[in-house]
Amino acid sequence: MNLPHLFYIQNLDIVVLEMICLFLFWTTLMVVLKDRARRIVGVAAAVLSLTAILLMTVYKRSSDENAVISLIPFISFVNAREQVEIYRSLLMNVCLFLPLGLSLPFALPQKQKPKVMITLGCALFLSVAIEGIQLAFRLGHCETDDVIMNVLGALVGTLSYMIFGKIQGFKNKHRHRHIERP
Repeated sequence: MNLPHLFYIQNLDIVVLEMICLFLFWTTLMVVLKDRARRIVGVAAAVLSLTAILLMTVYKRSSDENAVISLIPFISFVNAREQVEIYRSLLMNVCLFLPLGLSLPFALPQKQKPKVMITLGCALFLSVAIEGIQLAFRLGHCETDDVIMNVLGALVGTLSYMIFGKIQGFKNKHRHRHIERP
């Protein structure tokens, strides 16, 4: 049994708790690290995240003659009423792109703006490319909902960067007030 499979079969409550813990740990780590270290860790994590995404969505898949394409947005939520396991698949698509959303804004150059939009654009492009590859090589189901959930995962991850920005702004404002007073 491989690691992605072990993650996939966990209780959904545990998966959500793990996502929250990862989010809090990452945000705290980014606040504590200095600029250069933050960028190095961000780049390393983004590369690992991208590698994991490609391994789980393209490389580890085998060809399937029953490959399906579904272009109807949110149809998975309708189908989940009959097959509850679909909710797990949707949550796993969010989980898959969460680390990319956490790390990519910190990996981008300091002067690069707007980091959140670039991260979401990269997540969208990557997700659409993966779905296209899956369709072309019959490596699984090509679904619009996968793209939506992947981008949602990246968006949730980028919230860490937004929180980091607010904390840094508060720290800088507090530091300037402290310096200005005699």
